[in-house]
Amino acid sequence: MKMEKTLPNYNEIINLEKIANKNGSGIIFDQLINKWKFKYVWKQGKDSIDNVSSSILQVLTASLELSLVESNDDSIGFEIRNSIKCGFLSVVFSGKAFLKGKRPLLYFYFKNLNLKVGKLNILNKKLEEMDIKKMPFFSLIAIDNKKEWLCARGKGGGLAIWISS
Repeated sequence: MKMEKTLPNYNEIINLEKIANKNGSGIIFDQLINKWKFKYVWKQGKDSIDNVSSSILQVLTASLELSLVESNDDSIGFEIRNSIKCGFLSVVFSGKAFLKGKRPLLYFYFKNLNLKVGKLNILNKKLEEMDIKKMPFFSLIAIDNKKEWLCARGKGGGLAIWISS
C-alpha cells in the first residue's frame, strides 16, 4: 500500500517563499536530479488550487525530469525533459537547464520537441535557443528533506508543486 505524501498547503508554501526570498532556498543541484510528477498549481494571486488546470495536468501525467549534463567547461547543468502523456500519445520537450543566483532560479530552454504514438516517433522538431533574458524559469521555493516534493513559482507568477515519481 502506497502512503500519500504530506504536501505543504498554500500558506506554508507562501511562508517558505518568504524565507527563500530573504535567505535563499538552500536548494542545490543534486537535490533536483529526479523525475518530478506534477501535482498542483495555483494561479498568480489566488490562494486556492486551480482544480481544472491541476486535474488536466495530472490526467496528462505531466512531468519534469532533471538529469546531469556533462560539460567540457566545468559548468554544472541539467538536461530537462517536460512531458505529457495521453494514452499512447506523448509530447516531450527536451533541452538544457541551469541554476542561477542565491534563491536559486532554474532557467531552462527547450532544444527539441518530440511527438510519439506508442514507440513510433511521428515528429522530432528542433527549437531555437533563447537569450537568457527571455528564458522561462522556476524560482525554487523549497524541497523537502526526503526529496518527496518540490515547489516553485514560475516566471508568469503561478505556483506549482511536484512530487517525486
